[in-house]
Amino acid sequence: MIDFDLTGEQKALQKMAREFAEREIRPIAEKLDRSENLLQDFPWEMLKKASKLGLRTVGLPKEYGGPGFDFRTWVVLIDELAYCDISCSKIITQSWRGAHRIGHQGTKEQKDRFLSAFRDDDTYLLSGARTEPNAGSDTHLPYDVPEAGIMLTAKREGNYYVLNGRKHFISMAPLAKLVTVTARTDKTLPPSKGCSAFLVPKDTPGFRVASIQDKVGYRFDVQGELDFDNAKVPVENLLGGKEGPLGPEGPVGRIELCAQAMGLSRAALDAAIKYANERIQGGRPIIQHQAVAMMLAEMYQILQAGRTLLWRMVSAADMGQEDPALMLATKVFCTEGALKICLTAMEVFGGSGVMREMPVQKYVRDAMVLQHLEDTQQISRIKIGQILESRLKEGRLSR
Repeated sequence: MIDFDLTGEQKALQKMAREFAEREIRPIAEKLDRSENLLQDFPWEMLKKASKLGLRTVGLPKEYGGPGFDFRTWVVLIDELAYCDISCSKIITQSWRGAHRIGHQGTKEQKDRFLSAFRDDDTYLLSGARTEPNAGSDTHLPYDVPEAGIMLTAKREGNYYVLNGRKHFISMAPLAKLVTVTARTDKTLPPSKGCSAFLVPKDTPGFRVASIQDKVGYRFDVQGELDFDNAKVPVENLLGGKEGPLGPEGPVGRIELCAQAMGLSRAALDAAIKYANERIQGGRPIIQHQAVAMMLAEMYQILQAGRTLLWRMVSAADMGQEDPALMLATKVFCTEGALKICLTAMEVFGGSGVMREMPVQKYVRDAMVLQHLEDTQQISRIKIGQILESRLKEGRLSR
């Protein structure tokens, strides 16, 4: 049985996150969205204030100063932050997954060195680099052969690994002080077996940010291209201390994405309801027009279905019962649902919906970007199909 009631602690954290977002995020969100220089206008002061409240370090293990929240609490916090602006929310939550990964897969020496530095610096951001110009969905495709997927190489030379290649579309990499880089350590093996992860500080010789990639929405999830030209990484920075896969990274990326999508969806629905109650046509508010009321009802249905699916996913994850098919299905439903809700909100606003001063045009642009994160929708569906096929062979069908 899934418990949908929040604990007293979760309600207090929800209130804290909501008040912080209304005070520190909402006043700057529109100006940031119009920025012509993402690095120059990056809201460091907002991040510092979030860090002082413990919001930047939610992903840290308790033994390194983290709060030890369960994933349901993650969702509660992200939903409130994303409601005011998903870009600013992403700035705060981006490092949760990186800290969580190092905490679960790093050696004690790596955790002592990097997680302590991350904890003590209010401007310390973490990033993860997997996607490449020729290996986006290719890293997730059903086939698993040596010539496919990640091509950035890491060659052992004495006490170093020498990295060569390029990554792109890497979230927060232009600003991160530490990047977890996935590289090919054995080109004779398929990606699932021949790749390893490295902890690469931003000042590593041979490692540089090649360009900043500006998106149509979700803009302060600042992405960039990274060049590795004989970048020398110490052997002790090999994540986990051994080459090869370290096991699944868990649900944290999809939890973050889905919670962002639902926070955005809630903001779009609320904006549409308020506008429909204020806009007069035919002598009455358009919320009383059946056509508009039906649009609002559909938006509400999608939002509640997505939030319920997400809560089920994180409840299973908290109990150690992660379901890969459910995680993928939740990701697809929540992100596609967010776009549907935001587009419908734009329809409720009518001609005003495409005006820059109205919030819904930004919601649509933000929701468009979410479709392309954490696997494409098509790849996610292919993988769900594979899982269902394997369950059929096991006699489990859709359970």
